[in-house]
Amino acid sequence: MRVSNFAMAAASAAILAAPPAWADVTADQVWADLEAYLTSFGYEVTAEESRSGDTLTLTEMTLRKPLPEDEGEVTFVIEQLALRDQGDGTVALDMPTTMPVQVNVAPSDDKSVDMTLDYTLEDMEMIIAGEPDDMTYVYSASSLALVLSDLVIDGETVSRDDMAGQISAGPVDGETRVSLADGMREIHQQLSLGTVSYDFTGGDPEGDDEGMITGTLEGVSSDATTELPQDVSTDNPSELLQAGMMVDGAIRYTAGQSRFAMTEGGQTTSGETSSKGGSFAMKMSQESLDYDVRSMGVNIDVTSPDMPLPISAQMDEMRLHFLTPVGASEEPVDAAVNLTLAGFTTSDMIWSIFDPKGILPRDPATVVIDLAGKVTPKVDILDPKQMESLDGSTPPGELNALTLNNLTIDAAGAQITGQGDFTFDNTDLQSFDGMPRPEGVLNLQMSGANGLIDKLIEMGFVSEQDAMGARMMMSMFAVPGSEPDTLTSKIEVNEQGHVLANGQRIK
Repeated sequence: MRVSNFAMAAASAAILAAPPAWADVTADQVWADLEAYLTSFGYEVTAEESRSGDTLTLTEMTLRKPLPEDEGEVTFVIEQLALRDQGDGTVALDMPTTMPVQVNVAPSDDKSVDMTLDYTLEDMEMIIAGEPDDMTYVYSASSLALVLSDLVIDGETVSRDDMAGQISAGPVDGETRVSLADGMREIHQQLSLGTVSYDFTGGDPEGDDEGMITGTLEGVSSDATTELPQDVSTDNPSELLQAGMMVDGAIRYTAGQSRFAMTEGGQTTSGETSSKGGSFAMKMSQESLDYDVRSMGVNIDVTSPDMPLPISAQMDEMRLHFLTPVGASEEPVDAAVNLTLAGFTTSDMIWSIFDPKGILPRDPATVVIDLAGKVTPKVDILDPKQMESLDGSTPPGELNALTLNNLTIDAAGAQITGQGDFTFDNTDLQSFDGMPRPEGVLNLQMSGANGLIDKLIEMGFVSEQDAMGARMMMSMFAVPGSEPDTLTSKIEVNEQGHVLANGQRIK
């Protein structure tokens, strides 16, 4: 999602805000701050202003933002917004129940798309309190929804039978604090969305192909801190980050479920998923980009004409975490990747396809790869021009160091674990065929490998001759451990570029 889309969502949240009656702020100050906030993201903001007594009314309030490369625009229209001074230093904000969001996409090399989304809010209550440079918003609504109400593709109206979609949530409660200091706008938000539901359907008007996905997320909540430069008007991520923008936020849910189906060529693939909770966290600054996505207690069931049997799988945990630098640097900076697939199991029906006699242990399987490193980035990865300047053979940076914190592969009665630490000499690209020369040690531990090979022979998957070759290969790189059917291996690359396995040179 581009920063401009985040801005639209943030603008909607700011409009929804409301706080306690303990500070001193006026309707004009609230409007001035909101307008400056939206303009800082590059939105063109227009509205007719009028005042009657203690109420400032804005009519035909329009937020307009061009899409990248002049391929259309997004328009958000609020027919009437009222800011009412309540006489105690606070401001109440009244909005219409429904507000249209218009998206017009007109690429030069593809079909034009004109879309209208209705943004609806029910039973909103809003108050704004604070001071001109420090406002707090406390807000609530019984529900909110974003519904596709109109879709025109290349001049042809698409009926709701062919395309429909909506997202809804509620009840909504939250608090947002916006403060100005040292040229920055700081936004701290805590938000509860209750149950989030989504429902999308679509089909080919000229054929039978169609698809759908529907689902819910329970107990959705989020918290975020954002810092934005006050005097920078752009939606270019690179420019905003260089000016000091920072985002640190997380979204969590306690349970989720979904159903999907897709029909193509007269054949339908369908399935269901569920989980016992999860989270999505993101940190972004001019130094780095940090994503962490996690799901717990995952269940997946899929039926497809391309598969002989229904697929059913469960997993205790799925996690993907990565940390990458954003801007160019002359010095090495941190990077990391973590992939966790823990407690994977599947149905006995699937096991019976390749192991009908139950020879292999069917204990839950786990794969963990946890890497940390140092890299020297040569370009800003969020600057399209810098990325386009790279030819296919030029890497975006240098790898300086890599640490394997944890390698775990545990499945079918066998286990491999490992740890390692390497540095890389980027001035030597000859020793390892264009790769920077590594120097360091990798330690591996294996258990149950010979037992697994025996079982694969019994199942007929591996011949005696192939098994002998595999065992010889293991003996070249590993030595027996202290326990039965265990092996250890120490792979070392020294400063001369020699590769050694357990002290024996193999390169």
